[in-house]
Amino acid sequence: MTAATELFALQEIDLALDRARARLQEIDEGIQETEELAEARQLKIDKEEVLSGLRSKQRELEWEVDQVRSKASEMEAKLYGGTVRNPKELSDLDTDVRALKAQASKREDVLLALMEEAETAEGEWRAAETEYSRIEADWSANRKVLLDEKAELEPEVQRLELQRTEQLSEIDRASFRLYEILRERRAGHAVARVEQGMCQGCRITLPMSVLQKTRTGVGLVQCVSCERILLVG
Repeated sequence: MTAATELFALQEIDLALDRARARLQEIDEGIQETEELAEARQLKIDKEEVLSGLRSKQRELEWEVDQVRSKASEMEAKLYGGTVRNPKELSDLDTDVRALKAQASKREDVLLALMEEAETAEGEWRAAETEYSRIEADWSANRKVLLDEKAELEPEVQRLELQRTEQLSEIDRASFRLYEILRERRAGHAVARVEQGMCQGCRITLPMSVLQKTRTGVGLVQCVSCERILLVG
C-alpha cells in the first residue's frame, strides 16, 4: 500500500472524527437550558410572586374588615343594649358606629377590587405555568434524544481514535507532518483523488509529468495548484 493510500485512509478517519466531535459539541450545546425555557420559568415566577402578593394583601384586608365589623357590632350592641343611658354617650356611640360601618364599607370596596385583580393575576399565572410546562416538556424530550445520540457517538469517537492510532503506525513522520500541514490549510482535506487526469480537490487538469509520477506510487506527489497529496484510483 502506497504512502498516499495510507494517508487517504487516515484522512477518512480524521474526517469522520471531525464530524463526530463537531456533532458532540452541538449536542453539548443543545442539552443546555434554552433562553426560551429560562424566560418562561422567570415569567411563571414573576406571575406567581404578583399573585402571592395580592393574596397576602387580600388576607390582610379581610382581617381588617372583620376587625372593623366586629368592633362596630360590639359598639352597636352597646348602643342598643340599654346599658348606656346618657344622651351624649349614646350620640357619640351612634356616630362611632356609623363611622366604623362606613370605614368597613370602603375597605370592602377595596377588597372587592383587590379580589378581582387577584383573580386576573391567577389567570395570568396559570397561563404562564401552562406555557412553561409545555416548553419544558418539549425541551426535555429533545434533550433526551440528544443524550441518546451522545451515548451512541462517544463510543464511535473512541473507536475512531483507536483506528487512527493504528493507522498512524503505518505512516512515516515526514509524510504525516506534510499531511497535517495540508489538512490545516485545506479544511481537513490533505489528500485528493485523481480521476480522469484531474485533481478532485481543486478540479484542475494535471500535467502529464505529474500524472506519470503519481502512477508510479513512489513517494508523495502534490497537486501543482492546491498542493494536496495526490492519490490515483
